[in-house]
Amino acid sequence: MAEDEKKITITQDEISALKKLVMYVKFSCDDVESLQYAGSYAVNSFFDKLIEVDYLGEYEREYYSKRNLDNESVIMNKIERYQNESINKMSQDTLQEVFRECLYPFTSK
Repeated sequence: MAEDEKKITITQDEISALKKLVMYVKFSCDDVESLQYAGSYAVNSFFDKLIEVDYLGEYEREYYSKRNLDNESVIMNKIERYQNESINKMSQDTLQEVFRECLYPFTSK
């Protein structure tokens, strides 16, 4: 185990609750400030670890490998609102990266 890695023990109920929390922040929360968490590499990595230890992990990976147009729309709307409210505009490359990370674990292709 790397020096900066920590080990915890959590129950299946806690795994389910944490996954729901991540999905809420990504796809249900209307606040544009949630983009900083929805697109976080650390949050996405943690979500992967939760799926890995979840008893439904294999089925979830299959489900998340598909496109979800509703979630794509939610993320695009949130990014557009952020862009409209911000004085700092993102480049097209940055927008695509933010979209991809926020949409994770779903894919857009």
